[in-house]
Amino acid sequence: MPVVSDRVSERISDDFGASAPQVLSALERLPVDVHTDAERVHAAVLLVARGNRSMLADALEHAASDWRDLLDRAGLADASWRDRLDDELGTADVRPTPPRA
Repeated sequence: MPVVSDRVSERISDDFGASAPQVLSALERLPVDVHTDAERVHAAVLLVARGNRSMLADALEHAASDWRDLLDRAGLADASWRDRLDDELGTADVRPTPPRA
């Protein structure tokens, strides 16, 4: 099971407050195919849930059964999904590669 990214984890805290540890655990237990970007699926769950525990349960169930449809519901199905993630979660922390000596 893939680890949740830092920016998804931050969004979980923002959206779910004291329930964040349970939400994080649920996302980490979500089966995600190795050929699929886990952050994209995790973010789709959060975007669809909109901070609501009932909607979260539905989104998690949807992700487990038909994650492609969930991506569509979250607005992450098209080619610009990375830009949408950056808009929703902030840009990923990309560390510059140190120069070679």
